[in-house]
Amino acid sequence: MSSDGGAITYDVNDLDIYDFFNYWPSLALAITALCLFTVAAAVIGFMTERRKVYRFVHCITVTGLLEAAGYAALIYAIEKSGKSSVFNAYVAMQVLVVLSPNVIQAAMYWQVGLVLAFSPDLTRGRRMLRGWVITTVFACADLFALIVQAIGISIWASSQSSGTPDQGQIRLGCGITLAGLAIQLICFVLFTLLTAWVQRHPKNGLLGLPTTRRMFVGLYLAMAFLYIRNIFRFVEFAQATILEWPAPEDAYVLSEQQVLFYTLDTLPILLVMACYILFHPGYLLPAGGPAAARAAAAAAAPAGAITAVDGAVTAVDVVDFPKSQQTQQGQQQQDSPKDGDDLKMVTVDLHS
Repeated sequence: MSSDGGAITYDVNDLDIYDFFNYWPSLALAITALCLFTVAAAVIGFMTERRKVYRFVHCITVTGLLEAAGYAALIYAIEKSGKSSVFNAYVAMQVLVVLSPNVIQAAMYWQVGLVLAFSPDLTRGRRMLRGWVITTVFACADLFALIVQAIGISIWASSQSSGTPDQGQIRLGCGITLAGLAIQLICFVLFTLLTAWVQRHPKNGLLGLPTTRRMFVGLYLAMAFLYIRNIFRFVEFAQATILEWPAPEDAYVLSEQQVLFYTLDTLPILLVMACYILFHPGYLLPAGGPAAARAAAAAAAPAGAITAVDGAVTAVDVVDFPKSQQTQQGQQQQDSPKDGDDLKMVTVDLHS
């Protein structure tokens, strides 16, 4: 890099990996992370396919694969440093590692949405608490946060790749990314409160089941690890937004500490994936899913009433028909109702 009248100029293709991180990334740690994320993704993918009705857990599989791709990009950058341009690999690594954990939250939203789907008494009369509504609302909010983060990273990357980086643009990109992380964090706090309320509610349809208790233990552990990672990233980008670029030499910059990156980003995400291996929802939620529960409830219900799941069936009405409408011309005697009997038609009120 060179300074011309206070402005920093450089050819981005000539920069080595140290210029981007301000430390020499460890090849051994990157390879270890790549292997661990790949193995975890494979295990979760295999377990999920054995419980196909709960394939939403593949969101965790996808997260593991994206994380593995991010560390593969880092390995490439380390190997090619000083030989060819590593800027694109560096940006790919940052995008994949920063954005991929958002997919984990989508799985958590879906998981709690399924608990609500098994709790018709809890959701009846509360349309906004329907399982699919909760999943959709939080997933859309997360998607919006993801888009905001992606815009911020693109502004930051474009300025750095220009060869004449503008400090204002870099800080703007970090600020926009910070806003996306803030939205994500706020939504996650609200979701955590909702999860605790659903779990403890007396009308929770899965309340008291040992497998359900185990599932919530795993979910809360995964949430705790994800909070550690999200708060670290939030503080990291907050510091990058406040500090000038490049940061003063005497400043303790979080993004320039390899040990913090692996202990507060890599390790928490690996532990989240471990939680989904040890407490896989597909093995702890009722087999068959809400649809099977509806069918079982309908089969076991007495005449005149059907127990609903997720509000799919709310009532069974029995309607009496007069004897004059009971028989049809040409009907065989054995199929005709006996004298004095009335036919009854059961109508089921269905709604979404």
